[in-house]
Amino acid sequence: MKQSSLEMNVFGKEIIHLSSVDSTNNFAATLLSNQLCQNGTAILADAQSFGRGQRGNTWQSENGKNLLLSFIFKPDNLSVQRQHELTWATSLSILKTLGKFNIHAEVKWPNDVLVYGKKIAGILIENQITGDSISSSVIGIGLNVNQTDFSSIQATSISNELNNQYSKELVFQELCDSMNVLFDQIVKNESDILKSAYENTLFQKGKIGQYEDQLGTFDGKIIGVDENGFLLVKVEKEIRTYGIKEIRYCSK
Repeated sequence: MKQSSLEMNVFGKEIIHLSSVDSTNNFAATLLSNQLCQNGTAILADAQSFGRGQRGNTWQSENGKNLLLSFIFKPDNLSVQRQHELTWATSLSILKTLGKFNIHAEVKWPNDVLVYGKKIAGILIENQITGDSISSSVIGIGLNVNQTDFSSIQATSISNELNNQYSKELVFQELCDSMNVLFDQIVKNESDILKSAYENTLFQKGKIGQYEDQLGTFDGKIIGVDENGFLLVKVEKEIRTYGIKEIRYCSK
């Protein structure tokens, strides 16, 4: 059956604002298990005591300075084979949002968002699977807005890039608008459009970079992703395929 378009303004239609929480993803998961939320519900927090990132990393943020949130998405019959499209759409939504502030960003595969090599946002998506479909998805996003001091961490913020402070509410609304547009492409099964747009944003795409896998370090060139979301890296005349945690970016 052909899916219909995403209902207008699903993301951000319901907003839950917390002063502090262990993790917005954890809070969202609890809401889901108790059936206390709707499709597109957003959980925002001023502070997280245990914010989580990809690969078991923690997400550090100054209290009240940045966007710390999780969206709940309840797709209609989305195959688990297409779960990487959630990452594509979320990454592109963040880039679209930053673009509205005239900030050019790239995606460090699979889902870190960089501005001139410095991290400005990260994504953690956790799915509930029923059979061979995704019944619900918790989309965690950390987006640096007004934090200016990142110590020794290679990170930046909207404020640092534009030398001004910005309303988190405005940034959040822009993000919701972008999510509604990009996730509509998932609903309409426009996988090729999402894939092409995501590939065009990849950090170091088409450039020789140094990477590390289980065999050691090597020079390679990112050429894109395959239909399953795996990273494609050209090493001399060979094209290698990598999943999450199978390759690491090295700085030269």
